[in-house]
Amino acid sequence: MRSVEHTVTEADTAERLGSGDLPVLATPRLINWLERAAFAAAAEGLAQGQTTVGTLVRVEHIKAAPVGATVVVTCSKPVSDGRRLIFHTTVLDVAGEVVATGEVHRAVIDRDRFLRRFGCAPDQITPTAG
Repeated sequence: MRSVEHTVTEADTAERLGSGDLPVLATPRLINWLERAAFAAAAEGLAQGQTTVGTLVRVEHIKAAPVGATVVVTCSKPVSDGRRLIFHTTVLDVAGEVVATGEVHRAVIDRDRFLRRFGCAPDQITPTAG
């Protein structure tokens, strides 16, 4: 299990991100946090030259989290079907109530081969961490 704590700021709100008009945690930011957790968890088990790309996100955003609220994003160890990694995610507030649940799928790829498909020179692109 991998857990990351986040405090909701003005920059994380639906109002700021344009996904709504309320000053609460925006679903797009929540999805970003889930994907970042899955990306980091996936990286722990990859071979040299491999990375992952997101392929599917399913999220049920159950409860609002206002500015100032602290939430904990938890990501399971992946279940693998060969090339795809499947992560189960949960977001809890400090009271232990569920803010969101979801599933994130990431495909394992060869980083250099992937970049060459798009005309990028792999040695000119610096990998970035989640």
